[in-house]
Amino acid sequence: MKTLGLIGGMSWESTALYYSGLNRGVSARLGGLHSAKMVLANVDFQEIVEFQQSGHWDEAGIFLADIATKLVAAGAEGIALAVNTMHKVAPAVAAAVKVPFLDIRDAIAKDLRSKNIVVSGLLGTGYVMQEDFYRSHLEDAAGGGVLVPEKQVAADLNQIIYDELSKGVVNDKARSRVLDMIGDLHRQGAGAVILGCTELPMLALDSSSPIPLLDSTALHIEMCLNFMLGDDAKSSDRTYY
Repeated sequence: MKTLGLIGGMSWESTALYYSGLNRGVSARLGGLHSAKMVLANVDFQEIVEFQQSGHWDEAGIFLADIATKLVAAGAEGIALAVNTMHKVAPAVAAAVKVPFLDIRDAIAKDLRSKNIVVSGLLGTGYVMQEDFYRSHLEDAAGGGVLVPEKQVAADLNQIIYDELSKGVVNDKARSRVLDMIGDLHRQGAGAVILGCTELPMLALDSSSPIPLLDSTALHIEMCLNFMLGDDAKSSDRTYY
């Protein structure tokens, strides 16, 4: 088993899903008392949010790249960012290390291709939905179109993510609002909706969604498991957390 270097804390609520999912996934595949080999760096999310809000993305990239190099020095054989938004600085992090960088966007693109989804909807933070680093990567890698909500709806979702889910607050009002967003994207022609925020699975949306949901957290965990165990043959749609 390879050792994964995981950069988490953005937020710690979703990092807990990664920790549980990786360990449960290794246990399910290997049996016995096996658990995931990983080196985890849990950052202070407030510091990351301040980088975002001030527009200091280059500094954020340097900050996370430095953490990645320390994880490699501690034995990590691959690096993963347990967050969607900070993949805006993925090039800086990937360039700082000589081990594979496991990009969450590639995990999603692979799933889009395997399911022949031509047009998808995308939900996430405002940065993910409104900036090119995420949508363009998916469109280039998967060869399809990506729809996003209008600006006011995107702002509402951004508020739910930062002010509620990232603080562990889960309620029916937020769940209903996000389901409405999914329905809107469906009516616009989306064949599936990407949950492009690692906290969105906390809302347990699958059973009520009118169309398939692509859970970026689960897909990224699956990608990491395949890297760690070298076992693509056992990859599946199973969610381990």
